[in-house]
Amino acid sequence: METSLGLITSFSAFLVLFLWVGALAARHSQDTEEDYLLGSRTFGRWMVALSAGATGNTSFILIATVGLGYTQGLACLSMWFAFFLGELVFWSFFAERIAQKTESSGAESVAELVTTSLQKKSAYSVRSLVSLLIFIFVGAYLVAQFAGSAKILNSFFGLDTTSGVLIALVAILAYCTTGGLRASIWTDIVQAIVMIGMTLGVMFYALSEVGGVSQLSAGISQIDPMLLDWTGGMDLLTLSGFMLGFAFMGAGFALSQPHVTVRLMAGRSPKEVKSARWIYIGFIYSTGIAMAIFGICCRLLLPEIADPEQALPTYAMETFSPWVVGLVLAGMFSTIASSADSQILACSSAISRDFWPSFCEKMTQKMGVRYQQLATILTGSLGALATIYVSSSVFALVIFSISVLAASVGAAMLILIYDRPTSRGALLSAMATGVAVALAWRYFGYHETLSDVVPGLLSALVTHEVYVRLFGAQQPSAPSREPLQVMPVEQQAETKSVANF
Repeated sequence: METSLGLITSFSAFLVLFLWVGALAARHSQDTEEDYLLGSRTFGRWMVALSAGATGNTSFILIATVGLGYTQGLACLSMWFAFFLGELVFWSFFAERIAQKTESSGAESVAELVTTSLQKKSAYSVRSLVSLLIFIFVGAYLVAQFAGSAKILNSFFGLDTTSGVLIALVAILAYCTTGGLRASIWTDIVQAIVMIGMTLGVMFYALSEVGGVSQLSAGISQIDPMLLDWTGGMDLLTLSGFMLGFAFMGAGFALSQPHVTVRLMAGRSPKEVKSARWIYIGFIYSTGIAMAIFGICCRLLLPEIADPEQALPTYAMETFSPWVVGLVLAGMFSTIASSADSQILACSSAISRDFWPSFCEKMTQKMGVRYQQLATILTGSLGALATIYVSSSVFALVIFSISVLAASVGAAMLILIYDRPTSRGALLSAMATGVAVALAWRYFGYHETLSDVVPGLLSALVTHEVYVRLFGAQQPSAPSREPLQVMPVEQQAETKSVANF
């Protein structure tokens, strides 16, 4: 009873903190669609970077990365290095361009941004397809987050999948429904701080328990020397395909995952977004590599564990006091919540606003921002329901979602930000080809040699260029959006100190 009380008390304290920050953000929110979807574009580089990092740090790092470190050893780090190269390309060449396009067009969602170079009537079908892809594949990513929360709460409290998913759903909807993206970003900052403290703290403690790096190396070598081979025993050709695939995935991640891309769109200026690069990279890779190393340590600390993906909660329960275990649980929940709330908002926006724009306009006129709030609740509930009835590994769901969206929406974003001549047919054909090739590549098992994102993305871009050469491009239309709404002077004063962060 004492153990349970300490665990519940420390975890509940952090949960209340998250809800309080979300409620505070909701108080500063305006009753407009732009504020609900983009926080009125008031966020500085630290908020953009840490929020993008927190929402990008999904349950993948706490569950899948730990499991990969446990089973694959140093080979897990080669995946992170390849992903780093891809993300470095993205932040160096694409991030600022996305912010510039958002600023010039006034787009409020990824689907709307992709179609800004098309005339209004031609844009509808493309916008609908983009929103449908986002809803399906970010929805799959969301299922992975809820599945991760269920695994974590099962490890700590013995809760079944349904109970774990429902607890996560209620806690997340409690703040992101009312405050929209502003509440999501503000809570991301708190969750990022908790996250980095937990991951680094657990890694260093585990390293000290095994006797440091030298003892870890010696112990792992006795179990299996191959675990110390960063290539994982792959030959040069296989390793090259592996690295290339994850590098493409890293570049395509923020390019096509709307819950990350929208953070760049919400930045105060393109300059702020560009300067967020190293803050984001430092956060993402310090936490990710920490969990990979922790997973390797667990090969010695938990040699008989049945499910390596549950090594972190198992280790915490066996090692720390109940109060510290509550802090670890808070860090794990932070990682999942910071991703899930953003994915819920991305999916709800895609299906309620972009799939059928004319219907959205009518509903917004009738209900105002409450229409988006209702869509948020329904989307989160559908994601939770799917998690309860769908069984798949977190790793498989995350990689599958990233690959297909990068091959389709990612291709469309590249075409947009580099101002390629385009048309409705060219964009539709490109995205359809990217999805089809990525799915076929995975179906035939070729993804085990080369990630499906590589042939999917390249085939989409080639299809687009061939289509334009054969059938021509559409003349781009000038941006026709209304000027951006400006916050009242009083509210600017209230939010200035936070926005400058």
